[in-house]
Amino acid sequence: MDMSQYRDLFISESRGHIQVFNELIVRLEDGAADQAAIDELFRHAHSLKGMAATMEYQTIADLAHGMEDLLSKVRSGAFGFSPGLADLLLQGNDTLAAMISAIETGDERLPDAAGLVTRLAGFDPAGTPATPPPAVTTDAEPGTAGRERAEAAPEHQPRHADSFKSVRVRTETLDRLVTITGELITTRYRLADRALRCEGAELAEPLTRLSALLRELRDEVFQARMLPFSFVADRFPRLVRDLSRKQGKEVLFRVEGKEIELDRGILEEISEPLVHILRNAVDHGMEPPEERVAAGKPGLGTIRIVVTRDKDCVTIVVSDDGRGMDPARLAGKAVARGMLSREQADALTRHEALMLICAPGFSTAETVSDISGRGVGMDAVRAAMHALGGGLAIESEAGRGSRFLLRLPISVSIIHALLVECGPLTLSFPVNAVARTIEVRREEIFEEREQSFFLLDGRQVPLRSLNRLLGQAPSPAAREFVPTVVVEAGGMMVGLAADRLLGQREIFVKPLGIPLSRVTGLTGGAITGDGRIVYVVDAAALV
Repeated sequence: MDMSQYRDLFISESRGHIQVFNELIVRLEDGAADQAAIDELFRHAHSLKGMAATMEYQTIADLAHGMEDLLSKVRSGAFGFSPGLADLLLQGNDTLAAMISAIETGDERLPDAAGLVTRLAGFDPAGTPATPPPAVTTDAEPGTAGRERAEAAPEHQPRHADSFKSVRVRTETLDRLVTITGELITTRYRLADRALRCEGAELAEPLTRLSALLRELRDEVFQARMLPFSFVADRFPRLVRDLSRKQGKEVLFRVEGKEIELDRGILEEISEPLVHILRNAVDHGMEPPEERVAAGKPGLGTIRIVVTRDKDCVTIVVSDDGRGMDPARLAGKAVARGMLSREQADALTRHEALMLICAPGFSTAETVSDISGRGVGMDAVRAAMHALGGGLAIESEAGRGSRFLLRLPISVSIIHALLVECGPLTLSFPVNAVARTIEVRREEIFEEREQSFFLLDGRQVPLRSLNRLLGQAPSPAAREFVPTVVVEAGGMMVGLAADRLLGQREIFVKPLGIPLSRVTGLTGGAITGDGRIVYVVDAAALV
């Protein structure tokens, strides 16, 4: 019987078993005496063994069978769950993931697992020390073999409670649906623009109806692309577990809000930034147990991710109760490295000093390790947030820990944007990236240190000209009021002076081609109903 027609289903379902296996092993290693979790581990190993045998992948079946037999002994009470057992099972799980990836790429030479099967069969809890996991590299995280390919091709499952059927849809099809929907929205604005020029044409009612239908279509297409945060977060417990064990640290890791949904494209973009933050939290933030106890803390540290949603934005907070950061020390490091003068460092606010860790090449590590300390990571995190139209804020207190706050839109393809006029250009800012808009009176603008400022709620805010930032000629008119978009950039509020505020509009964002893609501060483009090109601005990169 030809089983090749079931290959894709086998790969998909096998990955599901492997991912759950990772989660359950880490949970049990945390000390939870959970018989139900052990039973579930056994069932996943048993199911994977049967599927592999049916598909005639005997190497996979043998390895899964070895894991099943070992778990059967744990179920019967022959011995308990231990770190050594967790290491062995996780190694088996990683090998299974590598085998599934090889099958997906058409490679018939599956990794050799004979030695591992023998070790599973001969496991002795009394004679097996709990050894640290293999060194973790920056190229691939533990427990994620083949994960990248899995993340690039998720399945869409209808989420309605009354659904009794599901259908697998290729991600390319979903991407195409978003593109078509975006083009329809653009065309609707073009029709509305034409309708304004056709006197007597009774188009108001059908255009209103068309707008309602397009909003409904947009919402349905977005929903089809939405995936829970667990899509990227399920690998984090294993990551934190292996990094902390390698460094001899004790860390309790928790995730709240795994069910919160974001667009698949956003989830793919934030996965690595979150890995950078977690690696730093374990390496820089978390102290060894003896150091924590000496400081009056429990030996077990805590790292937590909390995800919440507020209308069209999602906030992800990564916090730890570790060493924290001293803003004065960070500023001193920046001076020592020639990044700031002493006068500039002394003028920094607490928040601005903390944001120094996002400067390219900045690092507080005394030594370079294979985990962190090379001065890369946090600058990439901030760049990724800005590219998505989001923002990054950092809070920390020496001796108490740190909090990294990531604010993201639900989607980046079809967005609500604030349109402004800047010379011959029409620019747009994602609404969630705009703190507020204001018309500043000319007499309220003052100069200090050769820079323009104005007061906003009693706070001194720098004022920059969008025309000058984009190389345009300054506005010739001496206006009484200066239309200004207030944004957060580099941890501080900045006012961007425009020629005119045009209001909000829903736009379909497309990537820019060369050479426009090389222009600093521009992240995409859209077309308005009257045919104008609108450029999407990354304010933080621009200033």
